[in-house]
Amino acid sequence: MTFNSFSFCCFFVVTLLATWIVGRATKAVSIRNILLLAAGYYFYGSFSWSFLLLLLYVTVLTYGFGIALDRHEGETRKLLIAADIVLTLLPLLFYKYSGFVLSNINLALGSNHGEGLGRIVVPVGLSFFSLQALSYTIDIYRRKIHATTSPIDVALFVGFFPTILSGPIERGRNLLPQIAEHRKITVGQVMNGMTLFVWGVFKKAVVADRLGQYVDWVYGTAEYRNGATLAIAASLYSFQIYCDFSGYSDMAIGVARALGFDIMQNFRFPYFARTMKEFWHKWHVSLTSWFTEYVYFPLGGSRVKTRLRWAFNISMVFLLSGIWHGAAWNFLLWGIIHAALYLAEYKTGLQRPELENRWKAARRILVFMMATLAWIFFRVEDMDRAWMIVGRIVTNPIATIAWGISAFGTVTTLGLLGVFVGCDWLLYRKKLSLGDASQAFTLKSLMLLVGLLLGISLFSVSSESFVYFQF
Repeated sequence: MTFNSFSFCCFFVVTLLATWIVGRATKAVSIRNILLLAAGYYFYGSFSWSFLLLLLYVTVLTYGFGIALDRHEGETRKLLIAADIVLTLLPLLFYKYSGFVLSNINLALGSNHGEGLGRIVVPVGLSFFSLQALSYTIDIYRRKIHATTSPIDVALFVGFFPTILSGPIERGRNLLPQIAEHRKITVGQVMNGMTLFVWGVFKKAVVADRLGQYVDWVYGTAEYRNGATLAIAASLYSFQIYCDFSGYSDMAIGVARALGFDIMQNFRFPYFARTMKEFWHKWHVSLTSWFTEYVYFPLGGSRVKTRLRWAFNISMVFLLSGIWHGAAWNFLLWGIIHAALYLAEYKTGLQRPELENRWKAARRILVFMMATLAWIFFRVEDMDRAWMIVGRIVTNPIATIAWGISAFGTVTTLGLLGVFVGCDWLLYRKKLSLGDASQAFTLKSLMLLVGLLLGISLFSVSSESFVYFQF
Protein backbone atom coordinates (compact mmCIF):
# COMPACT_ATOMS: atom_id res chain seq x y z
CA MET A 1 0.00 0.00 0.00
CA THR A 2 2.08 2.88 -1.29
CA PHE A 3 1.19 6.57 -1.21
CA ASN A 4 0.29 6.69 -4.90
CA SER A 5 -2.13 3.74 -4.74
CA PHE A 6 -5.92 3.72 -4.58
CA SER A 7 -5.82 1.56 -1.45
CA PHE A 8 -3.78 4.20 0.37
CA CYS A 9 -6.22 6.94 -0.63
CA CYS A 10 -9.07 4.91 0.93
CA PHE A 11 -6.98 4.18 4.02
CA PHE A 12 -6.04 7.83 4.44
CA VAL A 13 -9.59 9.15 4.03
CA VAL A 14 -10.80 6.77 6.75
CA THR A 15 -7.86 7.68 9.04
CA LEU A 16 -8.37 11.42 8.49
CA LEU A 17 -12.10 11.25 9.16
CA ALA A 18 -11.60 9.12 12.26
CA THR A 19 -8.90 11.48 13.57
CA TRP A 20 -11.09 14.53 12.89
CA ILE A 21 -14.10 12.97 14.65
CA VAL A 22 -12.02 11.95 17.67
CA GLY A 23 -10.47 15.43 17.82
CA ARG A 24 -13.92 17.03 17.79
CA ALA A 25 -15.43 14.63 20.31
CA THR A 26 -12.68 14.71 22.92
CA LYS A 27 -9.53 16.57 23.85
CA ALA A 28 -7.92 13.36 25.06
CA VAL A 29 -4.74 13.24 22.99
CA SER A 30 -4.10 9.63 23.99
CA ILE A 31 -7.19 8.43 22.09
CA ARG A 32 -6.06 10.20 18.92
CA ASN A 33 -2.55 8.78 19.33
CA ILE A 34 -3.85 5.23 19.80
CA LEU A 35 -5.91 5.66 16.65
CA LEU A 36 -2.93 6.95 14.64
CA LEU A 37 -0.70 4.21 16.06
CA ALA A 38 -3.18 1.52 15.03
CA ALA A 39 -3.42 3.10 11.57
CA GLY A 40 0.38 3.18 11.31
CA TYR A 41 0.73 -0.47 12.26
CA TYR A 42 -1.97 -1.48 9.80
CA PHE A 43 -0.25 0.58 7.08
CA TYR A 44 3.19 -0.89 7.77
CA GLY A 45 1.78 -4.39 8.19
CA SER A 46 0.21 -4.16 4.72
CA PHE A 47 3.69 -4.77 3.28
CA SER A 48 4.29 -7.81 5.50
CA TRP A 49 2.89 -8.50 8.94
CA SER A 50 6.24 -10.05 9.90
CA PHE A 51 7.83 -6.60 9.53
CA LEU A 52 5.81 -5.45 12.55
CA LEU A 53 7.98 -7.62 14.81
CA LEU A 54 11.02 -5.52 13.90
CA LEU A 55 9.08 -2.30 14.39
CA LEU A 56 7.97 -3.48 17.83
CA TYR A 57 11.53 -4.53 18.67
CA VAL A 58 12.94 -1.11 17.83
CA THR A 59 10.07 0.62 19.65
CA VAL A 60 10.57 -1.37 22.87
CA LEU A 61 14.30 -0.65 22.79
CA THR A 62 13.71 3.05 22.19
CA TYR A 63 11.19 3.41 25.00
CA GLY A 64 13.15 1.32 27.52
CA PHE A 65 16.54 2.86 26.88
CA GLY A 66 15.01 6.34 26.79
CA ILE A 67 13.61 5.93 30.30
CA ALA A 68 16.85 4.36 31.55
CA LEU A 69 19.04 7.11 30.09
CA ASP A 70 16.91 9.75 31.81
CA ARG A 71 17.34 8.07 35.19
CA HIS A 72 21.05 7.25 35.25
CA GLU A 73 24.26 9.25 35.37
CA GLY A 74 27.96 8.85 34.62
CA GLU A 75 29.44 5.74 33.07
CA THR A 76 26.15 3.87 33.24
CA ARG A 77 24.64 6.25 30.70
CA LYS A 78 27.55 5.65 28.31
CA LEU A 79 27.01 1.91 28.54
CA LEU A 80 23.28 2.34 28.02
CA ILE A 81 23.60 4.49 24.90
CA ALA A 82 26.24 2.16 23.45
CA ALA A 83 23.97 -0.84 24.05
CA ASP A 84 20.99 0.97 22.52
CA ILE A 85 22.93 1.92 19.38
CA VAL A 86 24.24 -1.63 18.90
CA LEU A 87 20.90 -3.36 19.55
CA THR A 88 18.93 -0.92 17.39
CA LEU A 89 21.33 -1.28 14.47
CA LEU A 90 21.62 -5.08 14.70
CA PRO A 91 18.56 -5.83 12.51
CA LEU A 92 19.71 -3.25 9.96
CA LEU A 93 23.20 -4.73 9.86
CA PHE A 94 21.86 -8.26 9.50
CA TYR A 95 19.20 -7.66 6.87
CA LYS A 96 21.08 -5.12 4.80
CA TYR A 97 24.77 -5.95 5.09
CA SER A 98 25.35 -9.55 6.22
CA GLY A 99 24.82 -10.98 2.73
CA PHE A 100 27.22 -8.44 1.20
CA VAL A 101 29.92 -9.12 3.78
CA LEU A 102 29.64 -12.90 3.47
CA SER A 103 29.58 -12.80 -0.34
CA ASN A 104 32.85 -10.86 -0.36
CA ILE A 105 34.40 -13.21 2.21
CA ASN A 106 33.29 -16.16 0.07
CA LEU A 107 34.78 -14.49 -3.00
CA ALA A 108 38.09 -14.12 -1.21
CA LEU A 109 38.04 -17.69 0.17
CA GLY A 110 36.44 -19.37 -2.84
CA SER A 111 33.55 -20.83 -0.78
CA ASN A 112 29.75 -20.47 -0.78
CA HIS A 113 28.84 -20.51 2.93
CA GLY A 114 25.89 -18.29 3.86
CA GLU A 115 24.91 -17.83 0.23
CA GLY A 116 21.20 -17.69 1.14
CA LEU A 117 21.66 -14.50 3.16
CA GLY A 118 21.95 -12.55 -0.07
CA ARG A 119 18.29 -13.39 -0.82
CA ILE A 120 16.86 -12.06 2.47
CA VAL A 121 14.19 -9.42 1.92
CA VAL A 122 15.11 -6.16 3.66
CA PRO A 123 12.05 -4.85 5.58
CA VAL A 124 10.89 -1.64 3.95
CA GLY A 125 11.62 1.48 5.99
CA LEU A 126 14.05 -0.24 8.37
CA SER A 127 16.88 2.18 7.56
CA PHE A 128 14.61 5.15 8.19
CA PHE A 129 12.79 4.31 11.42
CA SER A 130 15.98 2.88 12.97
CA LEU A 131 17.78 6.22 12.54
CA GLN A 132 14.68 8.10 13.70
CA ALA A 133 14.57 5.99 16.86
CA LEU A 134 18.28 6.52 17.54
CA SER A 135 17.95 10.29 17.22
CA TYR A 136 15.52 10.21 20.17
CA THR A 137 17.72 8.19 22.56
CA ILE A 138 20.90 10.03 21.56
CA ASP A 139 19.18 13.37 22.24
CA ILE A 140 18.19 12.08 25.69
CA TYR A 141 21.78 11.04 26.29
CA ARG A 142 22.94 14.52 25.30
CA ARG A 143 20.34 16.06 27.65
CA LYS A 144 18.64 17.87 24.77
CA ILE A 145 15.28 16.33 25.67
CA HIS A 146 13.75 14.28 28.46
CA ALA A 147 12.37 10.79 27.97
CA THR A 148 8.69 10.52 27.15
CA THR A 149 6.91 8.40 29.75
CA SER A 150 4.03 7.43 27.46
CA PRO A 151 4.82 4.22 25.53
CA ILE A 152 2.03 5.09 23.06
CA ASP A 153 3.69 8.43 22.21
CA VAL A 154 7.08 6.79 21.68
CA ALA A 155 5.54 4.02 19.58
CA LEU A 156 3.75 6.62 17.45
CA PHE A 157 6.99 8.56 17.03
CA VAL A 158 8.87 5.48 15.79
CA GLY A 159 5.94 4.15 13.74
CA PHE A 160 4.45 7.42 12.43
CA PHE A 161 3.03 6.18 9.14
CA PRO A 162 3.72 9.27 6.95
CA THR A 163 7.47 8.94 7.62
CA ILE A 164 7.99 5.24 8.35
CA LEU A 165 8.76 4.04 4.81
CA SER A 166 11.21 6.63 3.45
CA GLY A 167 11.31 9.54 5.87
CA PRO A 168 11.82 12.39 6.31
CA ILE A 169 13.84 11.16 9.29
CA GLU A 170 12.30 13.19 12.10
CA ARG A 171 13.77 14.18 15.46
CA GLY A 172 12.03 13.51 18.74
CA ARG A 173 12.42 17.13 19.80
CA ASN A 174 10.26 18.21 16.86
CA LEU A 175 7.67 15.46 16.47
CA LEU A 176 7.09 14.30 20.07
CA PRO A 177 5.81 17.69 21.35
CA GLN A 178 3.31 17.65 18.47
CA ILE A 179 2.27 14.10 19.36
CA ALA A 180 1.65 15.18 22.96
CA GLU A 181 -0.34 18.28 21.94
CA HIS A 182 -4.05 18.48 21.09
CA ARG A 183 -4.33 19.93 17.60
CA LYS A 184 -7.53 20.71 15.76
CA ILE A 185 -7.72 19.69 12.12
CA THR A 186 -8.98 22.55 9.92
CA VAL A 187 -10.33 22.44 6.38
CA GLY A 188 -7.61 24.83 5.16
CA GLN A 189 -4.93 22.67 6.74
CA VAL A 190 -6.30 19.55 5.06
CA MET A 191 -6.56 21.25 1.67
CA ASN A 192 -3.01 22.63 1.88
CA GLY A 193 -1.74 19.20 2.88
CA MET A 194 -3.61 17.52 0.04
CA THR A 195 -2.31 20.06 -2.49
CA LEU A 196 1.24 19.24 -1.45
CA PHE A 197 0.37 15.53 -1.60
CA VAL A 198 -1.02 15.86 -5.15
CA TRP A 199 2.07 17.84 -6.21
CA GLY A 200 4.15 14.92 -4.93
CA VAL A 201 2.01 12.47 -6.92
CA PHE A 202 2.48 14.63 -10.04
CA LYS A 203 6.27 14.61 -9.59
CA LYS A 204 6.25 10.86 -9.08
CA ALA A 205 3.67 9.57 -11.57
CA VAL A 206 3.86 12.18 -14.33
CA VAL A 207 7.57 13.04 -14.30
CA ALA A 208 9.68 10.42 -12.49
CA ASP A 209 7.91 7.29 -13.70
CA ARG A 210 7.77 8.52 -17.31
CA LEU A 211 11.47 9.42 -17.21
CA GLY A 212 12.14 6.00 -15.72
CA GLN A 213 10.76 4.29 -18.81
CA TYR A 214 13.38 5.95 -21.03
CA VAL A 215 16.20 5.62 -18.49
CA ASP A 216 15.50 1.91 -17.94
CA TRP A 217 15.44 1.32 -21.70
CA VAL A 218 18.79 3.06 -22.27
CA TYR A 219 20.60 1.56 -19.27
CA GLY A 220 19.15 -1.86 -20.03
CA THR A 221 20.74 -1.74 -23.49
CA ALA A 222 23.73 0.46 -22.62
CA GLU A 223 26.22 -1.63 -24.58
CA TYR A 224 24.35 -0.69 -27.79
CA ARG A 225 24.03 3.05 -27.05
CA ASN A 226 26.36 5.89 -27.98
CA GLY A 227 27.71 8.55 -25.63
CA ALA A 228 25.07 11.17 -26.45
CA THR A 229 22.17 8.82 -25.66
CA LEU A 230 23.84 7.67 -22.44
CA ALA A 231 24.48 11.30 -21.43
CA ILE A 232 20.81 12.15 -21.97
CA ALA A 233 19.73 9.09 -19.95
CA ALA A 234 22.14 10.00 -17.13
CA SER A 235 20.79 13.55 -17.03
CA LEU A 236 17.20 12.35 -17.04
CA TYR A 237 17.98 9.91 -14.22
CA SER A 238 19.07 12.91 -12.13
CA PHE A 239 15.57 14.33 -12.55
CA GLN A 240 13.94 10.92 -12.12
CA ILE A 241 15.47 10.21 -8.73
CA TYR A 242 14.84 13.78 -7.58
CA CYS A 243 11.16 13.77 -8.61
CA ASP A 244 10.69 10.24 -7.27
CA PHE A 245 12.13 10.88 -3.83
CA SER A 246 11.13 14.51 -3.37
CA GLY A 247 7.69 13.53 -4.65
CA TYR A 248 7.46 10.89 -1.93
CA SER A 249 8.64 13.41 0.67
CA ASP A 250 6.01 15.93 -0.46
CA MET A 251 3.36 13.25 -0.11
CA ALA A 252 4.58 12.37 3.38
CA ILE A 253 4.68 16.02 4.48
CA GLY A 254 1.25 16.63 2.94
CA VAL A 255 -0.32 13.64 4.69
CA ALA A 256 1.20 14.66 8.02
CA ARG A 257 0.04 18.27 7.54
CA ALA A 258 -3.53 17.17 6.83
CA LEU A 259 -3.45 15.22 10.11
CA GLY A 260 -2.20 18.28 12.01
CA PHE A 261 1.55 17.62 12.10
CA ASP A 262 4.43 19.67 10.69
CA ILE A 263 7.44 17.57 9.71
CA MET A 264 10.73 18.72 8.28
CA GLN A 265 11.29 19.58 4.63
CA ASN A 266 13.48 17.00 2.92
CA PHE A 267 14.41 18.78 -0.34
CA ARG A 268 15.16 22.45 -0.96
CA PHE A 269 15.59 22.68 -4.73
CA PRO A 270 19.00 20.91 -4.85
CA TYR A 271 19.56 21.32 -8.59
CA PHE A 272 19.59 25.10 -8.19
CA ALA A 273 22.61 24.79 -5.90
CA ARG A 274 25.79 26.64 -6.88
CA THR A 275 28.24 24.43 -4.99
CA MET A 276 28.33 20.79 -3.94
CA LYS A 277 28.29 22.01 -0.35
CA GLU A 278 25.03 23.82 -1.02
CA PHE A 279 23.71 20.76 -2.89
CA TRP A 280 24.12 18.66 0.24
CA HIS A 281 22.33 21.28 2.31
CA LYS A 282 19.38 20.84 -0.04
CA TRP A 283 19.36 17.12 -0.95
CA HIS A 284 17.79 14.56 1.43
CA VAL A 285 18.08 17.10 4.22
CA SER A 286 16.84 14.80 6.98
CA LEU A 287 19.55 12.20 6.31
CA THR A 288 22.34 14.71 5.70
CA SER A 289 21.49 16.58 8.88
CA TRP A 290 21.29 13.27 10.79
CA PHE A 291 24.82 12.28 9.79
CA THR A 292 26.02 15.83 10.44
CA GLU A 293 24.54 15.93 13.94
CA TYR A 294 25.23 12.37 15.06
CA VAL A 295 28.46 11.52 13.18
CA TYR A 296 30.24 14.65 11.92
CA PHE A 297 29.96 16.70 15.12
CA PRO A 298 30.96 13.82 17.47
CA LEU A 299 34.06 13.29 15.29
CA GLY A 300 34.99 16.92 15.90
CA GLY A 301 33.36 18.58 12.90
CA SER A 302 35.39 21.54 11.70
CA ARG A 303 36.70 22.28 15.20
CA VAL A 304 39.77 20.11 14.82
CA LYS A 305 43.43 20.98 14.81
CA THR A 306 44.31 20.00 11.25
CA ARG A 307 42.67 20.25 7.84
CA LEU A 308 43.52 16.58 7.31
CA ARG A 309 41.36 15.55 10.25
CA TRP A 310 38.53 17.78 9.02
CA ALA A 311 38.79 16.13 5.59
CA PHE A 312 38.52 12.76 7.32
CA ASN A 313 35.38 13.87 9.19
CA ILE A 314 33.74 15.12 6.01
CA SER A 315 34.71 11.97 4.13
CA MET A 316 33.21 9.73 6.83
CA VAL A 317 29.84 11.44 6.41
CA PHE A 318 29.83 10.81 2.67
CA LEU A 319 31.10 7.24 2.98
CA LEU A 320 28.44 6.38 5.57
CA SER A 321 25.82 8.04 3.42
CA GLY A 322 26.88 5.86 0.51
CA ILE A 323 26.91 2.65 2.55
CA TRP A 324 23.56 3.57 4.14
CA HIS A 325 21.96 3.46 0.70
CA GLY A 326 22.97 -0.14 0.18
CA ALA A 327 25.47 -2.91 0.64
CA ALA A 328 27.21 -2.67 -2.72
CA TRP A 329 30.49 -1.28 -4.00
CA ASN A 330 28.77 1.18 -6.31
CA PHE A 331 27.16 2.98 -3.35
CA LEU A 332 30.52 3.18 -1.60
CA LEU A 333 32.08 4.63 -4.76
CA TRP A 334 29.19 7.11 -5.02
CA GLY A 335 30.04 8.32 -1.51
CA ILE A 336 33.74 8.54 -2.37
CA ILE A 337 33.00 10.59 -5.49
CA HIS A 338 30.92 13.10 -3.51
CA ALA A 339 33.59 13.34 -0.81
CA ALA A 340 36.23 14.00 -3.48
CA LEU A 341 34.06 16.62 -5.20
CA TYR A 342 33.30 18.37 -1.91
CA LEU A 343 36.94 18.48 -0.82
CA ALA A 344 38.15 19.55 -4.29
CA GLU A 345 35.61 22.34 -4.30
CA TYR A 346 36.82 23.51 -0.89
CA LYS A 347 40.47 23.30 -1.92
CA THR A 348 39.91 25.37 -5.07
CA GLY A 349 38.04 28.05 -3.14
CA LEU A 350 34.72 27.63 -4.95
CA GLN A 351 32.90 27.55 -1.60
CA ARG A 352 34.05 31.05 -0.64
CA PRO A 353 31.11 33.34 0.32
CA GLU A 354 32.33 36.16 -1.92
CA LEU A 355 31.74 33.93 -4.98
CA GLU A 356 28.13 33.25 -4.01
CA ASN A 357 26.59 35.57 -6.60
CA ARG A 358 29.14 35.15 -9.40
CA TRP A 359 28.58 32.99 -12.48
CA LYS A 360 25.43 31.56 -10.90
CA ALA A 361 24.07 29.88 -14.04
CA ALA A 362 27.40 28.30 -14.97
CA ARG A 363 27.98 27.05 -11.44
CA ARG A 364 24.50 25.52 -11.27
CA ILE A 365 25.14 23.68 -14.52
CA LEU A 366 28.50 22.47 -13.19
CA VAL A 367 26.95 21.18 -9.96
CA PHE A 368 24.23 19.38 -11.93
CA MET A 369 26.85 17.76 -14.18
CA MET A 370 28.92 16.58 -11.20
CA ALA A 371 25.85 15.20 -9.43
CA THR A 372 24.78 13.47 -12.66
CA LEU A 373 28.21 11.84 -13.01
CA ALA A 374 27.92 10.46 -9.48
CA TRP A 375 24.34 9.25 -10.10
CA ILE A 376 25.62 6.93 -12.84
CA PHE A 377 27.44 4.86 -10.22
CA PHE A 378 24.43 5.10 -7.92
CA ARG A 379 22.11 3.74 -10.64
CA VAL A 380 24.35 1.05 -12.17
CA GLU A 381 25.43 -1.64 -9.72
CA ASP A 382 27.82 -3.37 -12.14
CA MET A 383 31.02 -1.34 -11.85
CA ASP A 384 32.41 -2.37 -15.23
CA ARG A 385 29.15 -1.35 -16.90
CA ALA A 386 29.14 2.00 -15.05
CA TRP A 387 32.69 2.79 -16.17
CA MET A 388 31.76 1.79 -19.73
CA ILE A 389 28.88 4.28 -19.66
CA VAL A 390 31.11 7.07 -18.34
CA GLY A 391 33.76 6.24 -20.95
CA ARG A 392 31.30 6.47 -23.83
CA ILE A 393 29.84 9.74 -22.54
CA VAL A 394 33.33 11.27 -22.37
CA THR A 395 34.59 9.93 -25.70
CA ASN A 396 31.44 10.12 -27.80
CA PRO A 397 29.30 13.02 -26.51
CA ILE A 398 28.10 14.18 -29.94
CA ALA A 399 26.06 11.63 -31.84
CA THR A 400 22.54 10.80 -32.94
CA ILE A 401 20.28 10.35 -29.92
CA ALA A 402 18.10 7.26 -29.63
CA TRP A 403 14.56 8.28 -28.68
CA GLY A 404 13.48 5.10 -26.99
CA ILE A 405 10.67 2.68 -27.76
CA SER A 406 8.33 5.57 -28.60
CA ALA A 407 9.75 8.85 -29.87
CA PHE A 408 6.39 10.56 -29.28
CA GLY A 409 6.28 9.27 -25.70
CA THR A 410 9.83 10.49 -25.03
CA VAL A 411 9.11 13.95 -26.46
CA THR A 412 5.93 14.16 -24.37
CA THR A 413 7.92 13.20 -21.28
CA LEU A 414 10.51 15.89 -22.00
CA GLY A 415 7.72 18.45 -22.38
CA LEU A 416 6.26 17.45 -19.00
CA LEU A 417 9.75 17.65 -17.49
CA GLY A 418 9.96 21.20 -18.83
CA VAL A 419 6.65 22.05 -17.13
CA PHE A 420 7.96 20.63 -13.86
CA VAL A 421 11.27 22.53 -14.08
CA GLY A 422 9.37 25.74 -14.75
CA CYS A 423 7.10 25.18 -11.74
CA ASP A 424 10.06 24.25 -9.56
CA TRP A 425 11.85 27.45 -10.59
CA LEU A 426 8.78 29.54 -9.72
CA LEU A 427 8.56 27.80 -6.34
CA TYR A 428 12.27 28.39 -5.77
CA ARG A 429 11.90 32.07 -6.63
CA LYS A 430 8.76 32.25 -4.42
CA LYS A 431 6.67 33.36 -7.38
CA LEU A 432 4.39 30.38 -6.77
CA SER A 433 3.09 28.95 -3.50
CA LEU A 434 2.03 25.35 -3.20
CA GLY A 435 0.60 23.76 -0.03
CA ASP A 436 2.20 26.41 2.21
CA ALA A 437 1.07 25.78 5.80
CA SER A 438 1.41 29.48 6.67
CA GLN A 439 -1.04 30.60 3.98
CA ALA A 440 -4.79 30.21 3.63
CA PHE A 441 -6.22 27.92 0.96
CA THR A 442 -7.51 30.24 -1.78
CA LEU A 443 -9.31 30.01 -5.12
CA LYS A 444 -5.89 30.16 -6.80
CA SER A 445 -4.80 27.18 -4.70
CA LEU A 446 -7.92 25.29 -5.75
CA MET A 447 -7.26 25.99 -9.44
CA LEU A 448 -3.68 24.75 -9.03
CA LEU A 449 -4.93 21.59 -7.31
CA VAL A 450 -7.42 20.93 -10.11
CA GLY A 451 -4.70 21.50 -12.72
CA LEU A 452 -2.40 19.00 -11.03
CA LEU A 453 -5.17 16.41 -10.80
CA LEU A 454 -5.94 16.91 -14.48
CA GLY A 455 -2.26 16.47 -15.37
CA ILE A 456 -2.09 13.27 -13.32
CA SER A 457 -5.23 11.85 -14.94
CA LEU A 458 -3.94 12.59 -18.45
CA PHE A 459 -0.22 11.84 -18.28
CA SER A 460 0.57 9.59 -15.32
CA VAL A 461 1.94 6.08 -15.80
CA SER A 462 1.24 3.17 -13.51
CA SER A 463 3.94 2.45 -10.95
CA GLU A 464 3.61 1.90 -7.21
CA SER A 465 7.31 1.47 -6.46
CA PHE A 466 9.63 4.21 -5.22
CA VAL A 467 13.38 4.33 -5.80
CA TYR A 468 14.17 4.83 -2.12
CA PHE A 469 12.07 1.90 -0.90
CA GLN A 470 15.07 -0.33 -1.61
CA PHE A 471 17.13 1.60 0.92
